[in-house]
Amino acid sequence: MRKDFKIEALVDFPDDALSAPCVLEKKHIDNFMKLLSRHGIQRVIWGYYGDGHGGFLTPGIENDPSLIYEMNQYGYYAKTMDILENPLKVATEYAHKYGMEIYAYFKPYETGVSGDFPEGSPQARLWGRLYRIGGFLSWLDPFVVKHPELRIKRRTDDLWQGIETEVIDRIKLTKKDASPTRIKKENLEIWTSQLNYRYQKKNISFDFKESVEISDRDVYDIYGNILTKKGEPVRVITLSGLNLTDKYILVTTNFSTGKPDFANAWDILCRAYNKDGKEIPGVYATGTSIWFPEWEDFRTGGLCFDTGRGPELTYLDLPNNPAAGEEWMEGSRRFRIRGQSKAQGFVAFARGRNMYLPGGLCESEPEVKEFWLSCIQEMIDAGVDGIEFREENHSCHTDTPQDYGFNEAVVQKISNSYNILEQITKIRTDAYTEFLRQASILIRNSGRKVRVNLNVDWFRPVSERPGSRKLAYPANIEFEWKKWINEGIMDEAVLRIFAKPFSGIFGQDQVAQEMIKKCFEQNIPLSVNRYVWANENLIDEFEKVYSNKKFNGFILYETWAFIDFLKDGSCRISSLEHEPVVDIPEELWKGKAITGKNVKELLGIIKKL
Repeated sequence: MRKDFKIEALVDFPDDALSAPCVLEKKHIDNFMKLLSRHGIQRVIWGYYGDGHGGFLTPGIENDPSLIYEMNQYGYYAKTMDILENPLKVATEYAHKYGMEIYAYFKPYETGVSGDFPEGSPQARLWGRLYRIGGFLSWLDPFVVKHPELRIKRRTDDLWQGIETEVIDRIKLTKKDASPTRIKKENLEIWTSQLNYRYQKKNISFDFKESVEISDRDVYDIYGNILTKKGEPVRVITLSGLNLTDKYILVTTNFSTGKPDFANAWDILCRAYNKDGKEIPGVYATGTSIWFPEWEDFRTGGLCFDTGRGPELTYLDLPNNPAAGEEWMEGSRRFRIRGQSKAQGFVAFARGRNMYLPGGLCESEPEVKEFWLSCIQEMIDAGVDGIEFREENHSCHTDTPQDYGFNEAVVQKISNSYNILEQITKIRTDAYTEFLRQASILIRNSGRKVRVNLNVDWFRPVSERPGSRKLAYPANIEFEWKKWINEGIMDEAVLRIFAKPFSGIFGQDQVAQEMIKKCFEQNIPLSVNRYVWANENLIDEFEKVYSNKKFNGFILYETWAFIDFLKDGSCRISSLEHEPVVDIPEELWKGKAITGKNVKELLGIIKKL
């Protein structure tokens, strides 16, 4: 093994705890670190989730038969926190016991996970903590619950007083092209709810008009695919005379079979208007919940709005309640056509926009910087060897990220009325870089090292960023990785790839090449972060990284994907030779077992180097 090269394992501990068959105790962590050390892991990266101040507030879900077991045992996780008190500190003790380094994994913007329970649901009543349109957030750092106004704020100049109670007189359903549709008046259904829970079919009369109009804009889906070019004809169905006052409106069809034909990005597919013909801004849901898709049934449950998953291409005339065993399948985007990425056959609308991002705090607020630095001090106090920063997060999900970043602490620094967005971006960019400077000083003064993730997907020109990753980063801010390197803020770096191809780091991706070159020239050790779940090319990827002298480490991301915790306090690397430790769907267990086999084979190869 090269002396300048480390094998690392990243532990996103909530994932491990949420999928365990029992409450995890100190003996589990002891055996976990022993297992990693025995297989050649030299450094552990441990995710920080408020460990030093009691951890995040969580829902109490435990053994709910309606949920897939994997990653849903929040009750077990809460009890694990009760026992460990400070998981990072416990992990540090046992990592050091077995001769491994340990770094805390800090995501400043991840202080409240973007998963909410529908407004009228039992789960919202039990565990709801902060409201957003459609429901209540639950998994949050207590600091966010105490100071919700410090989250990243939305602009308000495009909204008006009373928007939430505007009467919807007209709905326009717009197809991505002008081709004929099978949808007739008798096929359309409108369902409504006051609490986003157990929608009821609305038996109302309305006027129906079908026409062909000229698109007044270019329409793209979230992945950057153009669906309609400005000036092209599109087919439009207009429903008028509706007089809808309910808070949540859902439009669907009564089709149960047949080939769907009416599709568009969901924010164009359905638009609502008041009696004066003015379009009403709103948020959308199409059954694309990230965290609890099993509850995304508008008849028996509720929906998640403004998830950050959009605008995806949605077929309005897909079946909205397919029978088991038919050609429709369930998943994170329920009721898709098998093998295709189409959301299910409805679109729901709610007036207004969320005034804040779910859990992401604004870096420009002085109290936020103070809080972040206190979190860093907690990590230092836990005894870690270093702290690793990652801006990518699960707390900034929204379908309109471009509208956020207008906190008072930012707006009051705007000097004139020209190029306001550019000024906001600079103010926030400077504030985050200043936070990193102060954090770096604090960490280094304690004798620890600073490591920063260089996100290949996002640290590039806006036009080159994958649309599917918009939900993972705050908008109207730049992350000045070049300045961070030039100023010597970091001791080490991580090359992180998600949506962009792995092969790009070996020549095709100019941004990745620049990151690699700058780190090499500045003598900054650079590790490569790789997802191991279902990664058939894992061994080949490692060999390419290991043989390249510009790289100094390979990170297995993440341990949840290949480690099983057992009720007796032990743990093991997953294998097809083992029985599943919990009753999870066969495809999930098979995926984990195959991943474990690949990781075990890789670690065996590493031992021989």
